[in-house]
Order: sequence, then structure tokens, then C-alpha cells
Amino acid sequence: MEFQPTLEILSPEACLQLLSSKRVGRLGVVAEERPHVVPVNYILDGDTVVFRTGEATVLTEASLRHVVLEIDEIDEHTHRGWSVEVHGFGREIGDAIDAESRRLAALPFETWAGGDRNRVFKVEAEEFTGRGIIPAHP
Repeated sequence: MEFQPTLEILSPEACLQLLSSKRVGRLGVVAEERPHVVPVNYILDGDTVVFRTGEATVLTEASLRHVVLEIDEIDEHTHRGWSVEVHGFGREIGDAIDAESRRLAALPFETWAGGDRNRVFKVEAEEFTGRGIIPAHP
């Protein structure tokens, strides 16, 4: 009898749990008519992803566009892993004066890239999708 790996579809709740366990993802955005995927430090606030970037980066193109944030974990030895995507709409928080924007802009999280990261963005989630691979066991 041959055992096959199983592809599991993750629930939105499981996706949120995995998203809250990580701090680095890859943000996909179209800029200058080309797709870009850029590593980004983020923090999850409820179902909203918040990240910071500097001036004149590809990430500043996320404002008022559809974007995707992807995270994953792969173990090549055991052939086990998972991947989660957040599909949503990017918005720059900027100098917004509403209480929610001020609260999101003040969230404490570390950015690994050097320099001034004073531009704050959020991804308003429209959909959470995820898949996991469960290896075959004899």
C-alpha cells in the first residue's frame, strides 16, 4: 500500500493563528506595471496587517491597491509545511488623525531594514487562504 502526502486547506482561523505567530512575510504588489514581492516585517492586529517602510520603496506602492502578504514554513527533511496568504487592500495610515490610525501607527514592532521607516501601511484583509502538506506515513 502506497501512502500519499495530504494537502490540507486551512481555515481562516488557522490562517490568523499562523499569521500571528510570525513577524516576517513577503508582500506582493504591482508597481510600474510589474509584480514585486518584497520581504517585510509586519504585525497582525486582529485581521489587519500593519507594516512600515521608508520613502521611495516599492512598498509605498501598496497604498490604494490590491496586495497579498504571504508567509510559510517548510521543512525539506520531513516534507511538511504550510503557506498562508492574506489578500486585501493596502492603505497608508500616514498622518491620519482618527484614533484607529493613531493606534495602528503606534504598534510596537521591529523592522529589520536600516534607515527611517516612518511610512506606516495597513492591509485591510478581504480573504485569508492557506494550505498545509501533511507527509505520508507508512
